[in-house]
Amino acid sequence: METGSKVCDVCGEAQPVYRQVYSGVSFCASCFKESIEKRVRKTISRYNLLREDDRILVAVSGGKDSLTLLKILARIERDYPRASLVAVSIDEGIPGYRDEALRLAADMCRRLGVEHRVYTFEDLFGLGLAEAMNRGVLGRLGLGACTLCGVWRRKAISLAARDLKATVVATAHTLDDIVQTYIMDILRGEFPKAPIGLRREGNGIIPRVAPLRLIPEEEVVLYAYLSRIPFQEIPCPNAQNSQRDLVRTFLAQYESRYPGSLFAALKTIESSIIPREGALTPCQLCGEPSSRTICRACELESQVSSLLGREGGLVRADIGVDDVEGVD
Repeated sequence: METGSKVCDVCGEAQPVYRQVYSGVSFCASCFKESIEKRVRKTISRYNLLREDDRILVAVSGGKDSLTLLKILARIERDYPRASLVAVSIDEGIPGYRDEALRLAADMCRRLGVEHRVYTFEDLFGLGLAEAMNRGVLGRLGLGACTLCGVWRRKAISLAARDLKATVVATAHTLDDIVQTYIMDILRGEFPKAPIGLRREGNGIIPRVAPLRLIPEEEVVLYAYLSRIPFQEIPCPNAQNSQRDLVRTFLAQYESRYPGSLFAALKTIESSIIPREGALTPCQLCGEPSSRTICRACELESQVSSLLGREGGLVRADIGVDDVEGVD
């Protein structure tokens, strides 16, 4: 890797392993990892993402982003004895894909001494994603796998947060993820309704925060590699058919040619978001805060139940999700 310097620009001693193009700084391995951890701490402080007595649910998929977040938060929270962490993984029911990720998540939690819980689509919604595809449910509803998966994953995390009495949910969405979501909203003809990954209180919401929101994806990958974090490298078999994959590829290429573009896009878009009073109201079916009369999760559950000929309608109708953020 071209670093542009013979020694680390931070410590002035060790050999650099990474040059941060948008800042021009070259880092050795130790200084790079420290810089990421400091930036996460500053992000948490700058946006008031976490509190000293929070019960933090960390959404852990087993991929590089979520395991990196878990490791960094576990290190940070050592300084806050009144806070606690619990890791939650969602098993969507994709044979041959999720098993490895769940094992890696469980192994990391054991090493860090963090409680780990797994929730499944099968238990929560009555069928897994692969079954929904095989039984033709997605085709009959005109949905892509990522649409159903994204909505149900958010609802599953909402259920887990209430079940485990979490006061906040921490997700591993990076700078890339957040900008991708904003661009996807715009391409669908809707301007983002609220900033992603910032703590929003009130209306019965268990807030969701993104401590990695100012860390580019490639830097999370490098942190995981330098920290020797074993993570699942095989992408979801459905990802290549998603809208997000198209936007991800474009933005990655654009950022490579014009470094700093993602930071600029984040700042410009979020500075133009106008908070709307009354944007969230209780879902009429589950009571959870939503931008809809009936939240998207309940809507899909009802449609799936109808197609499968179930009686009684929704599965776990007492649980809903704040669906405003829209990040899969």
